[in-house]
Amino acid sequence: MDELSAIVLAGGRGSRLKSLTRDKSKSYVSFLGKYRIIDFPLSSISYSKIKETGIITQYEPYDLIRYIGSGEAWDLNYQDSGISFLTPFEANNSKELVMQKGTANAILSQIEFIKRSSSKYFIILSGDQIYKMDFNKVLKFHIKNNSDLTIITQKYYKDDLSRFGIAEVDENNRIISFKEKPLNPKSNIISLGIYLFNKDVLIKYLEYATTLVDFGSDLIPYIIEQNNNVYSYNYDGLFMDLGTIESLYQGNMYFLDNLELLNAEHKSQKIYSRPLYYTPMLIKKESSIKNSIISDGTLIKGEIVHSIISVGSTIDLNSKIIDSVIMPNVIVGKNVIIKNCVVDESITIPDNTVLDFDTITLIDNEYLRNKNV
Repeated sequence: MDELSAIVLAGGRGSRLKSLTRDKSKSYVSFLGKYRIIDFPLSSISYSKIKETGIITQYEPYDLIRYIGSGEAWDLNYQDSGISFLTPFEANNSKELVMQKGTANAILSQIEFIKRSSSKYFIILSGDQIYKMDFNKVLKFHIKNNSDLTIITQKYYKDDLSRFGIAEVDENNRIISFKEKPLNPKSNIISLGIYLFNKDVLIKYLEYATTLVDFGSDLIPYIIEQNNNVYSYNYDGLFMDLGTIESLYQGNMYFLDNLELLNAEHKSQKIYSRPLYYTPMLIKKESSIKNSIISDGTLIKGEIVHSIISVGSTIDLNSKIIDSVIMPNVIVGKNVIIKNCVVDESITIPDNTVLDFDTITLIDNEYLRNKNV
């Protein structure tokens, strides 16, 4: 689609994911054994036939940039547009790097990318959320309502509404108020942090309100105060924000129990990822596997129950993995018990280690050192 371009905010640190993002951005965190979180928004961009995509990076971007490359794995390597990495830079009128201080400020810092684009509309989304969405439907809604800004929202029925931006809408889905993480929410309509702008409107408000740092906290409430032509597009599909160890674990387990959600009637609706060219999995005769995902490049000699074993990992003899997520390239020794854990990438669990918990626990090298494992 030539009239719609995308900007993906993929520079976040994701500090609540602790050591999982010590040396990588949140968008590059492993998910479901073979994917990275960024695969999901990029697959939606591909499905929507968006030909121009800017990816804003900042925190530990090397692995993410190398992984995405030209975007070929997602069919985003268009000849005259395709993928552009929008990184911190030194402006010609300053000796300091232009760094991003928040989501709105990140877009402002790359405003030349927007100005030079021939697209009439821009969709701004996060690179660290899980969904399968057709942005063409959002654009049709946006144009039909002659909207300046359309915010993708969802009705939310849990008690932790205060974690989200909350929109109040009228009978025509026009947003009449918006507050980020209010203590006393006035509705159950939450923002998913995905925004579709008219290009000229986006440029206008970014340049006029240069001191506004964040979309949810600053820019969106300001625009709504100044402009009543802002609409809510209700998305009723699956959506996950994997901002904590608990939510990352629950997201993995939800898909493990509902794998049909990854299937699609047409190949363009599937979730794509970059080929990693691991060897096939090797499952030895002494192993036992029940209701689990076993990825390529793995060697399984132990017992796996309701767990995800990511690419390149080894589970040795007489070890048991129960209700756990093993990240890529983990080596689990002999006679190990792991239950209710998320095990960080590229670590070794020594023989005879017992990691059996009632609540979800992150296992990383720091944890193993502190416990003298």
